[in-house]
Amino acid sequence: MTNLRHDRLRAICALSGAVLWLLVSFFPLFGGAAKHAVLCRGRQFDGQFDDCFNDYLPILELAAPVVAPGLLWPVLRFSFTLWAPEPERRAGKWWLANRGPKRDDWPQLQLLAGAGAAWCLWRGALYPWDRLTAPYLLTWWIFAAWFGAAIWVSRPQGSAGQP
Repeated sequence: MTNLRHDRLRAICALSGAVLWLLVSFFPLFGGAAKHAVLCRGRQFDGQFDDCFNDYLPILELAAPVVAPGLLWPVLRFSFTLWAPEPERRAGKWWLANRGPKRDDWPQLQLLAGAGAAWCLWRGALYPWDRLTAPYLLTWWIFAAWFGAAIWVSRPQGSAGQP
């Protein structure tokens, strides 16, 4: 694979992280409704407030899709820095990525990406297994896998392939 094709594939992967970021910002609203529908399927209100029937107002959930675009710039910078090849191997312009070598950011970026993967797996684990929640589970798993792949491609390459 040529360097330019390799760079394009990495750029697509970097952009997909930003798309996933924006997509999961809607999950507290729509995913929460799907979780509620699965967990409270067939229940009737009996006059007692519980997890299915409460007076909870989803203020934070309503704010997530509004806040996510505001955080898009740092997410893009993080994503492109993770997925960018070493500066001397870049065929295209990676103006969103850090200009320095990968070893300058080792292991801070990888630890942050690992925390992102753990967060995605935890968020996905909050969904019950059901056809209604399957798209949300799958998306969280894809996002966790994206973080895992980003950790792998962002490791610095030394003379013997070691960080």
